Amino acid sequence: MAFSSFTWPFRRRSSNGGGGAGPSKPSAAEGKEEEELGVTPQLLDFLRTLSPDAFKSSAVQLNQGDSAEAVGELSDWQQRHAVLVLGRAKELAKIRYDLCPRHMKDKQFWTVYFLLSRSYILPYELQAIQKEKIRRMEAENEKPIDAITVEVEMQESKCSRGSRTFQDDSEPQDS
Repeated sequence: MAFSSFTWPFRRRSSNGGGGAGPSKPSAAEGKEEEELGVTPQLLDFLRTLSPDAFKSSAVQLNQGDSAEAVGELSDWQQRHAVLVLGRAKELAKIRYDLCPRHMKDKQFWTVYFLLSRSYILPYELQAIQKEKIRRMEAENEKPIDAITVEVEMQESKCSRGSRTFQDDSEPQDS
């Protein structure tokens, strides 16, 4: 089954957990999430112009160009983007429904999608990567107070040992 690798984000959600029936204006939090994930009006306009044939021909070109080298799993950002864009762009959801799994695997569909929409979403994906790196660096810099104290004490003992040996070495020369 082609959906086995992407089962979690693409299942339909029940309407009672969504908080409302039918399309509505996004709240401020949803609007911020859309912006972070690159689901912009420009992207949605572009997605309206896509057809199943565009996906099929791009998939053929990928296979012929030997670009089918171990396409990895979707990143966390790409997964969140895919779920959001499927909800916002019904045209894309229909194309995916028509193509998967009869004409291409789900993984191949998303590879083609991210290649076709690259110019629209790349700045947002890069921004997300930068934010994640900053978050990781901040997490690494936050150490327990005890660890910092021990490190400071070790540095102080190294410095004091180093200065004593330097003084001891210099004393015989002065005499």
